[in-house]
Amino acid sequence: MLKFILGVLFGAGLAVGYVRYNVELPEYLQLTDKLRGNLVSTATEFELYDLDRDLATRRRALEIFFANRPEFAVDVDAAFGHPFLKSLYRRQAIRQARLLRGQWSAFDVALDKPALKERLEERYGTKDVEVLKRRMLAAALEKEHPFLKSWLQKNGQPSGEAELLDTLKRVGVLPDVQPPP
Repeated sequence: MLKFILGVLFGAGLAVGYVRYNVELPEYLQLTDKLRGNLVSTATEFELYDLDRDLATRRRALEIFFANRPEFAVDVDAAFGHPFLKSLYRRQAIRQARLLRGQWSAFDVALDKPALKERLEERYGTKDVEVLKRRMLAAALEKEHPFLKSWLQKNGQPSGEAELLDTLKRVGVLPDVQPPP
């Protein structure tokens, strides 16, 4: 049991080291993985670059290729202006916008309880239900969705309490990239 726990802790430490501090295992320990990865990715290139193959086969070949050459995937993404990274961020923003927008109707349930409504009116300084809900939504964005807030700002989307609901409606219906069935 102790070996397992130590192994998990060591693995977690390596993961943090890889991502945050760019720490890697010594080259001699990576040699077999690199050799295996190069062999596997070379074998999948035949499937990947055969444009007559069906899309499912080429997708699987791409997955294998990138799993074995992740630095190549990052280099390709960087060479074309980070479309993958931008798509990943956009997808996360859409997901969080939908989640946050879902809280709007949940606020109605909370405001149906007189004692809770009174406390919320005190906290947000208004008795106007529409303004109260908008302030609660802006507070939820601030507290629960820092990524979405940052993404909205960086993409020039209005995120003030007056226009936030409309922004969430617009962002939440953006076409999301879904894997084919």
